[in-house]
Amino acid sequence: MKKIIAYSFLLSGLVMSGCKKYLETEPLSQASETTFWKTVDDAQTGLNAVYSTLPDSRDFWRDCHSDNSVMTNAWGEGGMGYICQGNQTPADTYISEEWAYADIRIALYYLDKLSAMDIDASMKKRFDAEARFILAMRYFRMTQLFGDIPLIKEKPVDLDASALPRSPKQEVLDYALQNVETAVENLPESYSGADVGRITKGAAYLLKANIYLYMASYKKFHENANDAALWTKAAEAADAVTTLGYDLEPDYSYLFKQQSNNNNTEVILAYQYVKDKLVQYLPLLASPSGVGQTGEGWASFCPTRDLIDSYETTDGQSIETSPLYNKSNPFVNRDKRLAETFMLPGQPVIRPDGSTKPYNPHPSYNNPEKMNAEGGGLTGYMYLKFNDLTLLDPYTNYGNWPIYRYAEALLVLAEALNEYDPGNAKIQWAVDKIRARAGLPGVAAIAGDQAKMREAIREERRHEFVAEHKRYFDILRWKIAEDVLNVPAYGINSDVNDPIGDWTKPKFLAQDRHFDPAKHYLWPVPQTSIDKNNNLLPQNPNW
Repeated sequence: MKKIIAYSFLLSGLVMSGCKKYLETEPLSQASETTFWKTVDDAQTGLNAVYSTLPDSRDFWRDCHSDNSVMTNAWGEGGMGYICQGNQTPADTYISEEWAYADIRIALYYLDKLSAMDIDASMKKRFDAEARFILAMRYFRMTQLFGDIPLIKEKPVDLDASALPRSPKQEVLDYALQNVETAVENLPESYSGADVGRITKGAAYLLKANIYLYMASYKKFHENANDAALWTKAAEAADAVTTLGYDLEPDYSYLFKQQSNNNNTEVILAYQYVKDKLVQYLPLLASPSGVGQTGEGWASFCPTRDLIDSYETTDGQSIETSPLYNKSNPFVNRDKRLAETFMLPGQPVIRPDGSTKPYNPHPSYNNPEKMNAEGGGLTGYMYLKFNDLTLLDPYTNYGNWPIYRYAEALLVLAEALNEYDPGNAKIQWAVDKIRARAGLPGVAAIAGDQAKMREAIREERRHEFVAEHKRYFDILRWKIAEDVLNVPAYGINSDVNDPIGDWTKPKFLAQDRHFDPAKHYLWPVPQTSIDKNNNLLPQNPNW
């Protein structure tokens, strides 16, 4: 698929941002109407534009909505960092970014044009399924954030001009599931050659599993109305993924490097970046100043102390209870993912002069990476995941963005089964596979204990998917955002003489946070959209 994207990227601006502009221009000129939408190649080029609306590396930034991460400049990006602080407003431009009806229109415009094309029937069916998957994913994401939203089906409509009202959330989810079922039925299990990287049956099953998981979670934790049928459907869809030949990569850190692009057993779907053509700059966001080959780093997003301290020791215990935990050397004998995910104080990092020296962000060291200074961040922790300190040009990273991994199928399966069949042996099998890669003991001791297993699965999701923008949606559906986002975000210990792993000592305050459960489980409808269409009223509660 990279070759297709790269080739199309060079041709007449019909992919990625260029193609988006092309598809948003309607009606097309008469010349375009008579020369395009004729061949299989035309259909695929148009479809690549729909692919450009898939979630991409910007989702790394969005982990700051949750208790995992802090955005250094919360006001940036139209108020992205306000979400976890409870300071967002309907007028924030970032809110409008997720009200993504331009993306809905691109998918529907494509489906409308494709339906009239006289091309190979099997290719037409597959292209239709790919576009419907992307449409369903976008609708699903928007319902999780906004609840009831306008539902536009099959034909592209300008939302502002249409004056459409909002449809009930469940109606939108039902339409998303309808499209996902089409995708499951008509997508292949795998591709070869230039098509590698396109949406597969496995991705469709996992989207289906996630929609049912959300519906089941909302019923149980928001409405106190457990529905075993929904958990069952989530488990069945996730279980289907386990039959398709995917597996966990032995090396967790490898998954987030350029070298793994379409070259691993675990990633089911990724946003495709292309060397020298379509790139991202996550290494700059993930690094502080003074590290890596160039020494460039913006420290834009910083892991929280709560996240760092939540990783288990290798005996499966917490740092508060394990005899293996050493407050003066706190990063040994821990979950392997801790050192693979984060840049940690005292740990060696590459420096611009070619040396390897400890990362020491405490202000007393006066290093380039010192926190609470330009390029230093707010917590004293940074990221190695989605980072590459060996890059000579961190502005041109082309590592793919993983949307779905096999690890997610395993944890969705375990979570869903635990909620309606807590004695099922597949729960332990799935969780143990994840934990084994992390160097942790299995969960046999809590098998059959629904409450303890629920907590274990939730912790695995948190640690497995750090910076992949899963955590925020999880704390919303589990209805625990009011617990985890109503406490401040902290960083490293403020007294440099205290052991760096002593959680009882005073810490740097990174950010105060607030979450109102009567208000913040839904985002407000953007004010700019309401100004153009009063039928979007009433606004979500308490906004």
